[in-house]
Amino acid sequence: MPPDIKGEAVDELLQFLSEAPEFVCVAGRRFQRFARGDFRLQRFSGGLEFQCRGLHGRVEGSRWRRSTHRFSSSGRAGMVLLKPSRKNELWLRRQRFRWGCEDLVRGRWKVVRTSFVLSRDGNSAILRMVLYKHGSWIVAVAAGAEEEVHAEAVLSQLFVHWRKFELSSARQVEEGLLFIPRELAEMAAPLLRELRSAVKIYCLPDLRRFLPGEEASFPLLWPSPAVRAEMEALQGSFAFSPEVLAVIRNGRECSFEYLGIPFAVYQTGSAEWRFPLREQETASRICVPGGEDAARMAREEYQRIREIRRPHARVHSDVLFQRCSERWLESLIVRDPKLLDRDLKSSPVYAQVPAYVTRRRVIDLVAVTESGRLVVIEVKVLKELDLLYQGLAYWGIVREAQQHNAFQQNGYFTGIRLSSEPPLLYCVTPLLALHAEIRHLASRLRPEIEAYLIGINNQWRGGLKVLRKERL
Repeated sequence: MPPDIKGEAVDELLQFLSEAPEFVCVAGRRFQRFARGDFRLQRFSGGLEFQCRGLHGRVEGSRWRRSTHRFSSSGRAGMVLLKPSRKNELWLRRQRFRWGCEDLVRGRWKVVRTSFVLSRDGNSAILRMVLYKHGSWIVAVAAGAEEEVHAEAVLSQLFVHWRKFELSSARQVEEGLLFIPRELAEMAAPLLRELRSAVKIYCLPDLRRFLPGEEASFPLLWPSPAVRAEMEALQGSFAFSPEVLAVIRNGRECSFEYLGIPFAVYQTGSAEWRFPLREQETASRICVPGGEDAARMAREEYQRIREIRRPHARVHSDVLFQRCSERWLESLIVRDPKLLDRDLKSSPVYAQVPAYVTRRRVIDLVAVTESGRLVVIEVKVLKELDLLYQGLAYWGIVREAQQHNAFQQNGYFTGIRLSSEPPLLYCVTPLLALHAEIRHLASRLRPEIEAYLIGINNQWRGGLKVLRKERL
């Protein structure tokens, strides 16, 4: 073995290739699946060369890295060997998307560099690109149909990428581009109307320019008066504490929720009860006809969840304490919206309001001020980049519904005279979870959009307190 290659690199490579029945070899922009033994190793002057069905890579000196499911080497002829795993398949799929996007745009722009940014949980990825054409610098982001991303997240990443490139390179960006599937494009177009920006949308996979069609009205949806009356009758029949909210979901189900967690669900169509906590424990669907048995089980579930879902619970790691944190915070605001702003009416406050705009969306909270002005409240418990733009998307839905009198038609805010002023937007998050880029993203808003950041205490479960309120 030549002295300039570390022996442990060869041993590590051979050991890695003996640990699984099949692998994937990625060299450059090509990849190949192969079985154990379907490869050849050959020495050369600087190290060891790996060959597999026309693909080859080199292991030289210390330019190699070994992990449980991956072996990689760097350099001009670098390679990556992958064992079968969900993480590796995800990585390979995203690399193929990256190569495809680079090939697709190269005919129109010069690709300077590309990189991925992952979501906090790693379940979604957005490709960031820097392009160049005729002396102009362009930034772009791309997202595949397989990625679970919203239009708000894509736009947020575009503007953050835009700003970071200008700061790091001292160059002026002329415009931003979105390369996204058509469904995402239809959701991004209304958002762009609320922003001051030079952004163009191109649809994948053929990269055709997206031009929004004729605008259609999408009024808010709300269950029929009969369903609402049934919910009110159910609420009156149970002596639950004020912490229990009855929320109508999907227009058909009345969900009884204690501090954000549903413990009993009544289905209006079949007049049956479901108990989600018991279903999760038994891994089977439980349906109980309405009557004394259902009422007894609902009360038992309520007492059980009260023991765990407490603001000062000793065991904070319990799944019922950690689950549905945003809904927990929403329930506190619904109970007393004046904790956020004394100008808000104490009631009504509508939680989880369904709306259809190209697809079903659910607005966190819709409230009203003492003067009758609508307020859209977007709630985030964890640090999220798209806090503002997700709230902006809901603001646009509420504004459109307001202009088409959809609130009055669907039974919202009965007996309240609503103002014709554009809605207010409140973005609520713990101060420790505030994303550093939110003020930069807010600089893109049109001046007539009145948005506020409301920073609350981190220990809001024990009592919500507003620590900061500022106009964005």
